[in-house]
Amino acid sequence: MMNIILFLLFLILPCSSLQQDPSLTYCQKASSACILTPEQTEGPYYWNSTFVRQNISEDRSGIRFRLQVLVLNVNTCQPIANAIVDLWHCDALGLYSHYISASNQIPNPQNDNQTFLRGLQITNNDGIATFDTIYPGWYAGRTIHIHIKVHIGGEYNSETSLYSGGTVVHTGQLFFNDSFSDTVAEQSPYNSHNVRRTLNSQDGIYASGGSYTLMDIQYENGNLGFPGGLITTVTLGVSSNLLSSETTTSTTNPIGPNPSCGSNIFINVYVIFMLFFYLII
Repeated sequence: MMNIILFLLFLILPCSSLQQDPSLTYCQKASSACILTPEQTEGPYYWNSTFVRQNISEDRSGIRFRLQVLVLNVNTCQPIANAIVDLWHCDALGLYSHYISASNQIPNPQNDNQTFLRGLQITNNDGIATFDTIYPGWYAGRTIHIHIKVHIGGEYNSETSLYSGGTVVHTGQLFFNDSFSDTVAEQSPYNSHNVRRTLNSQDGIYASGGSYTLMDIQYENGNLGFPGGLITTVTLGVSSNLLSSETTTSTTNPIGPNPSCGSNIFINVYVIFMLFFYLII
């Protein structure tokens, strides 16, 4: 009996200490995050505005929303610095800039030069691009979503804030939790929109991998609720033969292999050893 108790103590104590190691949790998160993000259609409302800016809301009213996009090279599981993240979405009433007539379903629509809710951002050394925008609205036939592209290898002109060249390594869409959108729809100006919402479960594009980019939206200031704004971070795993070690950067807390990731192997070896020790005594 004493042998059994000693065996269980030897087995539990190191495992419990390892489970408290935060690097193990980090390792597990990194393993689940470093996957290739499914692509989705570009849609009919893309416009290569090439304008680099963080705040893309312009004069559009809606709930303030900060979106942080982390871009990972799935070949190395490291963040990609100096990639261009290209973002566009409709306003609270379902209108896209540059395509306002088409958004209003006007026959023979003419394009306009509006640029609201469109922009590009360059990822920093941690692979993150940050946008200040509003929570999107909706239009007939589509669930609430944001369009996104990732470019690499282009050139940015700091004097004109314009980006040119480069190669697209990801085209996709970001999605929102329907229950959270229900609450948003009760707020102004969304509650003045009389078009019936399409849910994620009813959206054909969401059905093709949309759950991978279903965002976890948080209040930026929980005490203030919607007036305090919203925030989230979404991870995009991209892959291309154009990506090399020169396009990625190591950070102080890299997303990728960590020496502590081998701890599970240690546990397995330890268990086998202790079992063998117990059997021979």
